[in-house]
Amino acid sequence: MEYLLTTRPFWRAKKAFAAVGLLLAPYFSYGQTTRVEEGLFQCIRNAFTDGGQSLEGLMASFEAELMAEGLLESPEGADYRGLLQRIASGQGVIRPADRYFGPRYRGLERDTAALKSCWLSLPVPTRPVDSVLLRFEAFRERLLHEAIDPPQEAASYLDLLSEADFELPYYRLFTYELIDRQAYSTEFAPAPFTSLEALGALNSSGANVFRVYLNEEDQLIVADQVVTPQQMGALVAGHAQTFEQSALYVLQVEADVKYGSFVGLKDQIALAISQVRDTYARRNLGKTLTELDPQEREAVYEKYPIRIVSP
Repeated sequence: MEYLLTTRPFWRAKKAFAAVGLLLAPYFSYGQTTRVEEGLFQCIRNAFTDGGQSLEGLMASFEAELMAEGLLESPEGADYRGLLQRIASGQGVIRPADRYFGPRYRGLERDTAALKSCWLSLPVPTRPVDSVLLRFEAFRERLLHEAIDPPQEAASYLDLLSEADFELPYYRLFTYELIDRQAYSTEFAPAPFTSLEALGALNSSGANVFRVYLNEEDQLIVADQVVTPQQMGALVAGHAQTFEQSALYVLQVEADVKYGSFVGLKDQIALAISQVRDTYARRNLGKTLTELDPQEREAVYEKYPIRIVSP
């Protein structure tokens, strides 16, 4: 992954760090054994309205869920790195959509201006270990603009981060949504349609089509009305229940929308349909979605498919 050092995001990051680093470096000068990532995570933690308790609680709960599901053996850095190694090898991740980290993280109350200021406060790196952070940030910027599949993303993290790096909460926080994406790819991704025409027999112009427009301000527009993520979730659930097998979800995005926002929108739709599936399974089969056997799960998924396309 050395080529990342020559990408434009890296140089933009380095320039931004240098611009303010000399002024703010004392803020991060904790001592020789303290890494910049620790101060950076503390800054992120303080941006939450409850002083970071909700963030730490969510991170602890998420890892406890991974351990309970048998995906993570322990909270140790070596075992967490092992989980990413399995994802990098293409191993699937099966877990309930209502336990995805991303939707819960985005629901926490925070000061967004304070959160953005954390990265502007990074000092100029002076030690070799700090280059890991710059390379990590450069790769994260790539993720906002490029569609990189979960195994490839996991492999990149493994190249960038050592076992000791995975002990730091900063790096774990920004790799959790990789697990979400692998779970989505494993359980909920529809057939890889490349266009509406490829859907064949499905009607792509009737009432069965649910259209969402995402603009560069991350506003969701449905039927010419701006809706909140909660409202959109309810609308998607209603659409799935009404049209069942023929339901189709069409996402239209402005050219400057970040890839991360697009992925987040797909996750929101998948979560809403997953909840419909779970409700149906409880009501008709007396089981939760995760308790279904493979044949039952296939039948429920066929009744409420997740067909998401972008024209």
